[in-house]
Amino acid sequence: MVYVAITVFLILTFNFILFRAMPGDVTRIVIPKGAAPETFDRLSHYYGLDQPKPVQYLIYLKQLFTGHLGESIDFRKGSSVESILGPFLLNTLILVGIGTVISIMVGMWLGRITAWKRGKIEDRLGSAFFLVFYCMPTFLFALLMLTMVARYAPNWPIQGAYSETHYSMDLPTRILDRIQHTLLPLFALVIETIATFSIITRSSLIDVMTEEYMVTAVAKGLPARDILHKHAMPNAMLPVVTVVAMNVGWIMSGSIMIEMIFSYQGLGYLTYYAVTGLDYPLLQAAFMLEAIAVVIANFIADSMLFMLDPRVKV
Repeated sequence: MVYVAITVFLILTFNFILFRAMPGDVTRIVIPKGAAPETFDRLSHYYGLDQPKPVQYLIYLKQLFTGHLGESIDFRKGSSVESILGPFLLNTLILVGIGTVISIMVGMWLGRITAWKRGKIEDRLGSAFFLVFYCMPTFLFALLMLTMVARYAPNWPIQGAYSETHYSMDLPTRILDRIQHTLLPLFALVIETIATFSIITRSSLIDVMTEEYMVTAVAKGLPARDILHKHAMPNAMLPVVTVVAMNVGWIMSGSIMIEMIFSYQGLGYLTYYAVTGLDYPLLQAAFMLEAIAVVIANFIADSMLFMLDPRVKV
């Protein structure tokens, strides 16, 4: 836990430095063009731009620990960052959270089947599927889906996380509306990430099946199901757990390409517009959430590796 705390502190510090080293002048956004000198001074003082960098850093840390992440200077000027992040983060958790869970379950299942039936028709078809979608750029498959649906199902919603009249609907209609808007980006995300989990699981399981204890289990005449579930899979899970942890950590960041293509208002979508608008407070908050999520996910993965393989402690 001490190392996690130190890592998070270093991330917060790097987060502060990074956005002040980026090219561009934030004062051009914050302060209107042709503003009077007194207006320039007042707004610079309001946003803390007139303070030395060490003082800005202390203000930044104070805001973080008091739960105030600053105010947006472009996306929704004057609104608190935490109030902006909430709805976008919820949309990302719905899309990428559900997509990651489905991808992990289906990907590991497919990887297990193809590895156990190595060289057979199931393995050949599965491996071809994995490689095609693993190599295919995310935006390409998403654009193909978008084009096909717009062409052959014009009434199906293809953009946004929900309809403009979403909050005026009754609860069952709102749920249905949310599902309809989420299905396309969810399918695009799942197909792409399933390939990753399948390839990792298959490769790890094939390596395990060549170990001596697996040969011994077969020689003893143990049932194939027991060999797979009790001997092979637990040992093949070590690299899979690491990959799963990384993907779970990146849930917070969303999938920028998919969210932009489908205009799905998630954290990736918000990050893109914060970058283009040089909205530093919003960017700092988004990057902070994403980085901390990855650190915590890796910490959980390390703890799980200790439980799965006692040799890791040594």
